[in-house]
Amino acid sequence: MKNSISTRKELTVLKIEEEVFDFRHRDSFRNSIDVMVNKESSKNLIIDFSQVKAIDSSGISSMLLAHQLANQSNGLAIFVSLCKQIKDLLKLTNLDKQLYIFSSINEVMTLIEPAMKTKRNNRGKSPSPVDESIGELLCDEIDLIVEQDLDDEHLDENLVEPEEINDESSLSDQSEEKESGSKKRGRPRKA
Repeated sequence: MKNSISTRKELTVLKIEEEVFDFRHRDSFRNSIDVMVNKESSKNLIIDFSQVKAIDSSGISSMLLAHQLANQSNGLAIFVSLCKQIKDLLKLTNLDKQLYIFSSINEVMTLIEPAMKTKRNNRGKSPSPVDESIGELLCDEIDLIVEQDLDDEHLDENLVEPEEINDESSLSDQSEEKESGSKKRGRPRKA
């Protein structure tokens, strides 16, 4: 199997330089991944499929093997630049949910950059567990909005029973009661 190996910001990039990734390349791919993960201690791998146009079941199993070997060494195997045929095949087998798949190396670098900066700043401190670093690499920040707790008595006052929905007079009575109430709840209207 023709391939090239490079390093980019503490990540090892394995670029597969074949148009068809099939049973003929299975053993050499496995050996390459094994050497990188176990002997060279490259825990985080980016596997570039930009030149691959077709794949078979051996190629898919090789991708899974790379994912498993990287996980066993507390690292990641990230697959980038997959063609439509490979993406469709992975979706069909539900492997797209198990593997880390990105559209380009630059996308991965953009996501990893903040985590790498944090890692460099924390070198003197204890290392964070792998699960936390994966979360930093692959998750977006989530903003939490705190809402005021509502009392149970306020929740029950505006409930309408299913039988009352068809009875228009009871709905109009309730709306009149609401309008005569002291305060309305909900969002304020724009002026």
